[in-house]
Amino acid sequence: MLVRRKNAKGSTSERNEIMDKIKKILVLFLAILISTIIVLSVIFINWEHIFGDTRPIANAKAMYQLEFKDKDIAETTDVDNNIMYIVPRGHLDTYIEMVKKKGYSLTEKDNKNHTLLLEKRNNFTEISYKSLTSRYTIISSPFLKEV
Repeated sequence: MLVRRKNAKGSTSERNEIMDKIKKILVLFLAILISTIIVLSVIFINWEHIFGDTRPIANAKAMYQLEFKDKDIAETTDVDNNIMYIVPRGHLDTYIEMVKKKGYSLTEKDNKNHTLLLEKRNNFTEISYKSLTSRYTIISSPFLKEV
C-alpha cells in the first residue's frame, strides 16, 4: 500500500524551480563549450594569419626568460626551426655583442629597413629584426647553433 505524505505547501513547485535552475546551468555550460570550440577552430584555421611564422608558446617561454630569469637575450625558433632571438625593445646591442664574440663586426645598422649588416672575413650577412610586441624585438638569425 502506498501512502502519500503531504509535504509542505508548494513542494512540486520547488522541484520545478530546481529543475529550471539545472536546465539554465546546463544551457549556459553548453553555450560556453560551443563558443570555446568555435573560437579554437577559428584560431586553428587562421593560425598563420594570427601568429605569422613564429611559435607563440616558444616565444612566450623566451619572454619568460627575459622577464623572470633576468636574461638579456633569449633564443626561440620559428615554424621552420630557424633560430631567432628575442631582446627587449631598443636593446639590439645585446645581440650585436653576442655576434661580436663569434668574430663578426657590425658594418651597418639600418633602422628604416630594420636590418643589421655584419661582416666576418669579407663575408657579409644581413640580419633582419622586427617588433614582436610593444616590449620586445625578434631577430631573425641566419646563423646555426654556433652563434
